[in-house]
Amino acid sequence: MTTTLPETMTAADRRWQWSENELCGYARTPDDLNWDYRGEIIEILKGYFLPLEQILGREAIAMPLFAILQRLDIEGKTWREAFETYHPTIALEWPGTLLIDDAGIYGLYGVTPEKVPLSDRASWVEELTQRLDAFLADVHPAPGGVIDRITKLALSRRAIDVLEGELDLVSLALLGGVSEGRVRNILSSSDCPLERSPQGVTASSAAKWLKGRKEYFASIWQRPDEVTPEPACADFTGEVIFVPVAGDGSTFGPDLLRNGHYTVGAKGAEVQYSSFDAALTALHKMETPRWRRPNTAGNWGIVSGRDWKRIEKK
Repeated sequence: MTTTLPETMTAADRRWQWSENELCGYARTPDDLNWDYRGEIIEILKGYFLPLEQILGREAIAMPLFAILQRLDIEGKTWREAFETYHPTIALEWPGTLLIDDAGIYGLYGVTPEKVPLSDRASWVEELTQRLDAFLADVHPAPGGVIDRITKLALSRRAIDVLEGELDLVSLALLGGVSEGRVRNILSSSDCPLERSPQGVTASSAAKWLKGRKEYFASIWQRPDEVTPEPACADFTGEVIFVPVAGDGSTFGPDLLRNGHYTVGAKGAEVQYSSFDAALTALHKMETPRWRRPNTAGNWGIVSGRDWKRIEKK
């Protein structure tokens, strides 16, 4: 989504990211996850409008249903025509779409809308989760759809913020910037840092794991917007960097200099760098980071990164 580290992004940056990138897609690539929920809202409405036609009669109910939509900037003379010419931006003022929009900005980026005063944010977040619970119970969005994903993500964010409850695996993967498969692999490892729960993992263990994820947007709604975000880990006093972690727990570090070079890349496509920073930058750009390091016997071989870890650069 962005090349800027989440921990350096202000509340305004994050709100812009949600509106301009996630919804409008101005900086989104074809491979990025789609967060535009508003077309799904229309499909939900159709699911209610069509049965009303069947029960009350198409001609009898046509005008009342269309009248519901007339305050929007729409085209056509019937609700069917209105939906055919629908554009996502016309439904921004519906309470339901605003609720999902609020859930998205809070769930994905850990901020509230700008209009919410700092003194009201705790109660706003609590009310948001209550409204989302009611929305899911009454509306029944499609399982695995955009709205379902957004609402569960917001509820998971709330669980992390209060360190109570649990997270589903999809939400944990989205917050951590990894695939669901990667989360399942972590859960199956012998040294898994996550604690299982009936529906996924506990919020307390998820919070600890996410703290070391460079892709994670830690909640900042609790602080004034004008406060510049700081790195989440207060234990570090020097410069902090993210390094890849191999399956055996070893990391890529400055000590892997060999004959004046760091070697990174897959077998047959390896590249050598004399600078640790340059080698680390190259690893960050790889889909699967790979580098050479000595094993316990002192033999140098290639390992693949399975995770990322925050360390202090020395």
